[in-house]
Amino acid sequence: MNEILVKVLNKLKIFKYFNFSKTIRINDKKFIVPVINDVGSSNLYISEPWMINVLKIAFSISGKSFIDVGINTGQTLLKIKSVSPEINYIGFEPNPFCINYLQRLIQVNNFQNTTILPVGISNKTEIGTLHFMNDSIVDSSASSIGNFREEHKEKKKTYIPLFDYKDLKDKVNLDKISILKIDVEGGELEVIKSFKEDIAKDEPIILMEVLPVYNDLSTFRIERQNKIQELLRNLDYEIFRVIKQNKLLLRFDKIKEIGIHSDLDRCDYVMVPKSRVTQFIEIAKDFIGY
Repeated sequence: MNEILVKVLNKLKIFKYFNFSKTIRINDKKFIVPVINDVGSSNLYISEPWMINVLKIAFSISGKSFIDVGINTGQTLLKIKSVSPEINYIGFEPNPFCINYLQRLIQVNNFQNTTILPVGISNKTEIGTLHFMNDSIVDSSASSIGNFREEHKEKKKTYIPLFDYKDLKDKVNLDKISILKIDVEGGELEVIKSFKEDIAKDEPIILMEVLPVYNDLSTFRIERQNKIQELLRNLDYEIFRVIKQNKLLLRFDKIKEIGIHSDLDRCDYVMVPKSRVTQFIEIAKDFIGY
């Protein structure tokens, strides 16, 4: 079953009538992908293949532990295990339907050193709300930030547990954060605040998606984006935008400001401690001719 056929069947919502597993190959490694009432169908093809080289670069700099905030159904988890099967992986995901699927994915592939916590991360511990933008029970665009997508009508919402990382730290078997990935559909500011002390101490490589500020009327997004940049500057980080072409990694552009734009292909960033920028650039050369 090729990628185009999978995408067509997925669009036709055929997979919701079947439960099955399929073996796929990522980075020349084989994985079993279960599909349970349509959940997991997005794992049947490799989304964002450029991420594999980004992960290889990050692991070359600091590859002992990986924290994944916003796992969804494990798209990044599969890529991580294709690059570094033994890395200590700790993921956070508040959607119970995603958690149910992830447990199955981990079991059938016998992933080791893999811990999933069924909570979201914020800068305070409380019951929050997950806002869904489409009808999927594992909506990857769901956000804990109300009205973040003002242009889209909310389809439904559910209550979720949100934790400050400081309140979970004793439960996590992790001495140091090597790499921190944040993909939380608008909740990046709260996540960075939650991890601030550990970011300052451990200086991890940060992989983060920041959705666009489409125009200067988006004052809510502009304010949040500016606060993210200020936090990173205070933590002594440089921002590199991931530049892709035909789904492949092309280069990294060092930027001072994320800025106002509407290009969804320019939403992925690598945040690098200033102390590691030279190392990052040198290692990147081996992968993309930086």
